[in-house]
Amino acid sequence: MKTVKFNEEEIELLVALYEDELKEAGSYIDKLQQTLNKLKKQAESAKAEPTRTGKKRGRKPKKQLREPKPATGGKKRGRKPRVQEAPKPEVVKVVVKKATKKKKVRKPRKQVVSKPKVQELPKIEKPLTEEVKPL
Repeated sequence: MKTVKFNEEEIELLVALYEDELKEAGSYIDKLQQTLNKLKKQAESAKAEPTRTGKKRGRKPKKQLREPKPATGGKKRGRKPRVQEAPKPEVVKVVVKKATKKKKVRKPRKQVVSKPKVQELPKIEKPLTEEVKPL
């Protein structure tokens, strides 16, 4: 290891430098203590005075008109059933007589008689005698 040798002058300068740093650190500590004392005094005076004397800011709390519902274990998981079961109505037995039904009968088919078509003869303007020649 190497050693560093100082002169008496250098040692005096270093001692003076460290003494100055100690004085500055001591004065800094004193200033911090003074500010802490001031803050303590302000905190004590703030506790004695009321904090707010005006209107409150923010939303008004909701009025509770209904009684709170008891906890049922939270929401059920999964899909809801498609059809909710309705309460079954009371069964009442009623005797009903069946009405007699009329039998459905087919109507007989009518036979359609077709009339023979008659051909009309063409009208001849000339007398028949003239057209016919003897053989």
